[in-house]
Amino acid sequence: MKIKNTMVCGMMATALVVGAVGCGQSQSTSGSNASGSDSSKQITLTQWTYYAPAKLAAQAFEKEHPNIHINVKVFPGNDYETKLQTALSTGTDVPDIFDMDMGYIGQFINTPYLANLSSMGANQLVSGQIPYVAAGGKDSQGNVKAITDTSSPGGFWFRKAAAKKWLGTDDPNKVSQMVSSWPKIIQLGEKINKESGGKVHLLDTDGDVMAVEEYHMQHFVQNGKLVIDPGWTNVLDTMREIYQNNVEADLASFSPGWGSALNDHSQNGSAILFAAPSWAGFMINTKNNAANGQYGLAQAPEGYYEGGRYAAIYAKSPNEQAAYEFLKFLASDDWQKQNLSTGNMPANKSVYQKNMNTYTIPFYGDEKVLKPYYNISMNVPAQAPDAYNEDIISMFGKLATTMLSEKKSDQWVFDQLKQQVKQAYPEVQVN
Repeated sequence: MKIKNTMVCGMMATALVVGAVGCGQSQSTSGSNASGSDSSKQITLTQWTYYAPAKLAAQAFEKEHPNIHINVKVFPGNDYETKLQTALSTGTDVPDIFDMDMGYIGQFINTPYLANLSSMGANQLVSGQIPYVAAGGKDSQGNVKAITDTSSPGGFWFRKAAAKKWLGTDDPNKVSQMVSSWPKIIQLGEKINKESGGKVHLLDTDGDVMAVEEYHMQHFVQNGKLVIDPGWTNVLDTMREIYQNNVEADLASFSPGWGSALNDHSQNGSAILFAAPSWAGFMINTKNNAANGQYGLAQAPEGYYEGGRYAAIYAKSPNEQAAYEFLKFLASDDWQKQNLSTGNMPANKSVYQKNMNTYTIPFYGDEKVLKPYYNISMNVPAQAPDAYNEDIISMFGKLATTMLSEKKSDQWVFDQLKQQVKQAYPEVQVN
């Protein structure tokens, strides 16, 4: 199964940059209500994040806005959400700008702590974004409350040497066709398992099914009631079939074993395909260019994404206009094109479209990955976040894992889920 996005982002931040830790209140040498457009005023903004490379955007912004300095405070690990919640609820040492992961943005998006960016003109900023990306920063009324510069699409990363041997091709388009449906994946996986004597598996984990399908379901809570999308039955049945027929290698995503299997450049290895988001390149050992050209990107049966980091402005920030200038920068084509150098896929459709015929990532060789990632992104439904869905998905995933290991039924999962939702959210009506 997939591990919690906040845990992964903490791993990623630690792997890439050692961030400064601390807390502080936003300050301005020019007083309150400072305008970011007045270059005569020196302004200092404070930004909180869990993602150390966020400093790159701040540094690039400062080059274009020399009168605005962004003091980026990095808090890696799983305590960031709690720290942010405490600061906002108490009004103590609240930053001007703060990042939120898609895994918990729903806990904040409908609160009064976030400035309404639509009133500042942000609807225009997100009008050209991938639909689900724009929706991810909107509240229940359709107001823009947060902005992101990435889209975090996911696909099947495959090891080319193993694909060439066991699939007969390492061409990404042909591999995509071979795994374009779960029945195809199961049939192909059974064949590989048999031919390899059980040593090689097509997939890394049965959890790939949930990762790919979860955002194609309606939200679990609708109008105050628990609603279980009928599509979840297909998810459970597909997971069971993959598990029982040894189509997957039972590798927990982002675990050390998963990383070792991903970095195996041999023709064999435990798994061929790994469902992973575009930002997972930190898991690949690129030392001495050993990984160059070793991987391909194939599209999964459905488009999907995993994670996502959004920036919001504190509603009581005295530097609202300057902070909004920074969010405008994040939403710009120029920055998102520059940010491609980090391996992060853009939020804007235009950045995909203008660069898809030229952009490459060394470990993918000559494959122009923006094109498949764009197709993937455009195949994800747009849904605004809420305070329940991500947590209930996590509950469901844990129950699905238990279902497989203990040979439980689909109905057992649904019954257990109802009980857990009742306990966690007494205000939600459960029938």
